[in-house]
Amino acid sequence: MRSRAVLVAALGALLAGSLGAAPTATADVDKTGARALTTQTAPMVPGQSAWLSVVWTADRNASNWSTTVTAPPGVTVTYPTTRGGSDTSLYGSDTLVGSTRDFTAFKLSVPYSQTSSFPITLTSTYTDTCGDNGQCKEQGIGNDDKARDHSTTATVTVPVQPATGPAFTQATSTLTVAAGSNDFSDIAFTGGQADLADFTVRFGALPPGLAVAYPGDAPASRPSRGAALTGGTTDHVSVRLDATALPPGSYTVPLVITYTAAAPRTVPGTVTLVVR
Repeated sequence: MRSRAVLVAALGALLAGSLGAAPTATADVDKTGARALTTQTAPMVPGQSAWLSVVWTADRNASNWSTTVTAPPGVTVTYPTTRGGSDTSLYGSDTLVGSTRDFTAFKLSVPYSQTSSFPITLTSTYTDTCGDNGQCKEQGIGNDDKARDHSTTATVTVPVQPATGPAFTQATSTLTVAAGSNDFSDIAFTGGQADLADFTVRFGALPPGLAVAYPGDAPASRPSRGAALTGGTTDHVSVRLDATALPPGSYTVPLVITYTAAAPRTVPGTVTLVVR
């Protein structure tokens, strides 16, 4: 009889422990309902770098929001520098207010070899403070002031479509300089949809009396912000025009423009030089 009583007591203690543990087992359940609403981003073209966004919502407040993006090999992910460049948060703040929407922004650089759509995975971590009063109220265990850390993932499609339009446009068609001058002039270019690497510009055959030079005594001029002409942006190249021996007048001067897209290319251009 004693052994039976001991067994019954042990089973009772085990059952009591199981019942007591039940609220704890459910205490960390994520009740924020945080989730992505975006299933597909804006389209990109091969060779493009662009900022994209994904919209999120939640049923109740989720704070300390942080998102990282995993992309296929060859696709580069860049985050806003405001957070140090290792992740991205939300546009409004780092709190996703319950029943509202906000978005995360990140930059993707797609290689020219990427010609088809691809998936990216976003992993977001956040804190559930269980309402504005900061108290987690779990049924059966009363008030619990501990905040809960959670995470959610979303897979989003990035469409890739062929580029349209020219690779770049020349924004400066005419340069006007004073007779006898010897100064740098700028020629502006605007990139098309995709980035152009190793973008250089040099003058071709010069009219008698004109001499040119490039920054740093280089054989050609590069964009002011680096070696690439970024798609959708305008940058300029600088050229020193020595017109000390050039009579006043209007001259059409050829340009030799080189860049690398899917492959290296060389294309002609012109600029009108007006000497007054």
